[in-house]
Amino acid sequence: MSFTGQAAHLVGRMLANVTNGTAIVNAGGPRICEEGGKGTFLPLFEEHNWPVWLRGTLYCLGLGWSFMGVAIIADIFMVAIEEITSKRKQVLIKGKAFYVKTWNDTVANLTLMALGSSAPEILLACIECLSGKFFAGDLGPSTIVG
Repeated sequence: MSFTGQAAHLVGRMLANVTNGTAIVNAGGPRICEEGGKGTFLPLFEEHNWPVWLRGTLYCLGLGWSFMGVAIIADIFMVAIEEITSKRKQVLIKGKAFYVKTWNDTVANLTLMALGSSAPEILLACIECLSGKFFAGDLGPSTIVG
């Protein structure tokens, strides 16, 4: 089958699965929220028989704990950026000493913004690649490039 034939076949399967309400990835087994379903990290063990309110509470606590960790790391990162951008060096011009900033604040902030917005996509693609035996998954390299 040629490349265009494979692409047409894949698009046909995707359209069929969209109309059925199922996903191609889960076509062979149970969904992650059903008994026997497994994701990359969760569920850690068989917890499908637990009450929904207990599972929801534990997942929300875990999510809040993760957000606190990200907030602490982001705070440390911001202090580091501020420390780097506040550095000044001495320049002699016609015998007079001037102190000039080493880094441009705008460039530093734009770099921080670019890293902050791209980091989640890069990490998700890396996790997907590692958990998929080094084969590109649904996110794939195109997500990072885009």
